Amino acid sequence: MAIKDKALEPGALAVPDPQSAPSLSVNFFDRLPEQVVDTLTPEQKEAIHHAAEDPAWRRSPVDIRLTIPFLGRRYFFTLVGGAEKRSDERRAEERHHYPLRSAANVFFFIGLATIFYTAAVVVLALQSAIVEF
Repeated sequence: MAIKDKALEPGALAVPDPQSAPSLSVNFFDRLPEQVVDTLTPEQKEAIHHAAEDPAWRRSPVDIRLTIPFLGRRYFFTLVGGAEKRSDERRAEERHHYPLRSAANVFFFIGLATIFYTAAVVVLALQSAIVEF
């Protein structure tokens, strides 16, 4: 497909925050089937773009993303923090869909506690007379 519409050209739609993630709506329109995009009016495309580029989705003050290789596989770890902007209804729904008490979370916290306490015992052993070097 040549050019879907002038509204889809890079730079044609203003991105509210230059520090934000790459334009979500352009990737979104690229993933839609051509026959679907052709049925959208420029006003509909603009509305979709503004919904995808919601200014509430700015980067959080704390945004740590790590990939950790472990036993031949790669695992990711994400820690995001900042002011809470979600509604009570959305938080309740997400709490239902992503419960804190799951088997994987329990094993993760047990492993994290084991690593922490092992490191603490090693540090205490090195600082005391138990282990001399």
